[in-house]
Amino acid sequence: MSGAKKRITITVDPHLADYAEHLVEAGKAESVSAAFNEAMAAKRQRDQHALALLRARAAQADPVRVERMRRHIDAQARQAGFEVAAGE
Repeated sequence: MSGAKKRITITVDPHLADYAEHLVEAGKAESVSAAFNEAMAAKRQRDQHALALLRARAAQADPVRVERMRRHIDAQARQAGFEVAAGE
């Protein structure tokens, strides 16, 4: 984690604030701020992992099948009254 911290003000659900305080009291977090910081770092890591898996899966996609699906979706969108730009 970075040594330089940015001060923010957040509003959280009471049960989450209570849990963060419990972690501090139990010695499992240095502070409430640290507890939320660790939770956000874990969320970021999960999101990055999910994105990496998605990109790996997309790299294995059959381009012909993807194009066929895209044309089908575009046709459905047009039938529903949506404008579909060329190449989208």
